[in-house]
Amino acid sequence: MRSHSARISRRQLIKIPCSLLVIASAGCVAPWMHKPAPDSPEARKSKRDTIKEILQSEDRPRLIKDIAQPRLLTLSRMENLGLVTKLLGTGGAVEASSQREKMLDTMRRRDADQPNQMLDDINTAMVVAFVNVPPAARKGSVMNVGIRLSAHATGSSLRNGWLMPTELSESQVLGGSIREGFDVVNSEGPIVTEAQVTGSETPEAQSTGFVIGGARLLKDRPLGIGINPEFADAYIQAAILPAINDRFTHFNGHKKGGIATPKVDNYLELAIPPRYVQDPFHFINVVLSLGFAESPEKRAERMEICGQQLQHPISARDAAWQLEAIGDAAKPVLAGALANPHPEVRFYAAHALAYLNDVRAVKVLEQLAQQQSAFRAMCLNGLSVINHYEAEDSLEALLHCADAETRFGAVLAIRARDPNNPQVTGIPIGAVASMLEIPSNAPPLVAVSLDKRPEIIVYGDNPLLTLPPFMYVNPRILLKSETREFVTINHFAPNQEDRVVRCRTDLRSLLAAITEVGGTYGDWITFLRDCSAQGYLMEPLAINPVPTAGRTFDREQMHSVELAASSTNGTEPGAADVGTPEPAAVVAWYNPFTWWN
Repeated sequence: MRSHSARISRRQLIKIPCSLLVIASAGCVAPWMHKPAPDSPEARKSKRDTIKEILQSEDRPRLIKDIAQPRLLTLSRMENLGLVTKLLGTGGAVEASSQREKMLDTMRRRDADQPNQMLDDINTAMVVAFVNVPPAARKGSVMNVGIRLSAHATGSSLRNGWLMPTELSESQVLGGSIREGFDVVNSEGPIVTEAQVTGSETPEAQSTGFVIGGARLLKDRPLGIGINPEFADAYIQAAILPAINDRFTHFNGHKKGGIATPKVDNYLELAIPPRYVQDPFHFINVVLSLGFAESPEKRAERMEICGQQLQHPISARDAAWQLEAIGDAAKPVLAGALANPHPEVRFYAAHALAYLNDVRAVKVLEQLAQQQSAFRAMCLNGLSVINHYEAEDSLEALLHCADAETRFGAVLAIRARDPNNPQVTGIPIGAVASMLEIPSNAPPLVAVSLDKRPEIIVYGDNPLLTLPPFMYVNPRILLKSETREFVTINHFAPNQEDRVVRCRTDLRSLLAAITEVGGTYGDWITFLRDCSAQGYLMEPLAINPVPTAGRTFDREQMHSVELAASSTNGTEPGAADVGTPEPAAVVAWYNPFTWWN
């Protein structure tokens, strides 16, 4: 039998006042139909309650990397059109284009005399200048400037060219148009072409090059971590900020404080401590490996697990990051892995100890720098941050290795420790470059620097060259031998008086004479490369032998069956769980964005 309410007819329902229907829908339907706006207080409260529940659960995220990602850990490209002058008749006209008009506007703002004629002169060329700014780079940082001939310009070579002052900025495509930001980099200086470095005669090599150390950054580049959307809330920031700022501090010029500053709910900006400036990739991963809202008991438990994982190549890197993030309390655990038979394990343990300023890392890093090219760059970096005389002694010892890369990298690492160290301070030769002589009983070596400063480094005695009767340094500089001990260097050019210098045949005297008659650093490089190729220079020649990070480490080369079974299939160390080895493979042991050259 139907109830009374069920027997209400459609006609009776229609007669119910609309006001009552409105009240009914407001009071009964709202709880399951209404969805609060994402930014409303109601939505934020609901999200925060969810986050609290997650953090109180047993399987809650323990490390910052479980809820966040690095931000701005990339190279930032800055570029602009520039004008190159002082070419030897190898420039030319610029075709009509928006780029030509932009260049002319720049020249007019700088009060250039007859900008159209100057732009089309055969001794000038319009180029694109660019810099890839590394993450966390600081104001005043010096970098190389890349140069290439503009697609709208004619010209055959940039040799002998000088890049006029050029401001570089970041460009973005917005709404189909290219929008330029504020100037970030100032650049200027003499160009070294790819052809001068490599000897290539291709048009591309002649029309591309770089200005060594020709760029200076005008402002700091930030670095930070972004909190994943589901955890982006002030409640989470309140949980992770103490973990970061209790572990890392810095002096901002006024007072000492924590490195992390919240900008918005999903982003924290980090001030990188001086010890980590050379390796922001390592720094950001240590920060992300911090535990947060963690009891002392849980931390001790995690440290014990990390100690076990540290002994295996496939998990050593992540374990070392976590232990370094814990700090001084983890030093004994890291030191316990320094005797591990696997070089990969020894490296990660020693590298983490270096950033904890533990002298026990020194000998391991020194040995690995000599024995393992895959780890060399960051071993040298680790030695540069240990504030102890033993680290300095190890770097000085590495200056005398037979390997060119290790010796050159040791110079860079010593300068990173102390830019004014007289042992690695070269003597300027004119305004072109400098020459650094390092006495050594190891095999002699001549190294050409293309890394932020133009410099020739001689390991051993100043070399004597055996030169031919005639030799061109460039199309306008001719070398003539008088005797085995003396040569004459002549510079000739149309409508100019010849410049002639007589000098001895040792390397320093020859480079000084080339400079005196108007030669450039690119001419130095060409001269040395030609002398080495023809046998006039008997000492080995190395062109910019900078240790490179991001190399691969082949675990298959390890003779231990146990160690070979620990390797992974083409993944970075730490990507697989301990106890689940896959077929051995060549692995990339480190992120390539580390040794910024």
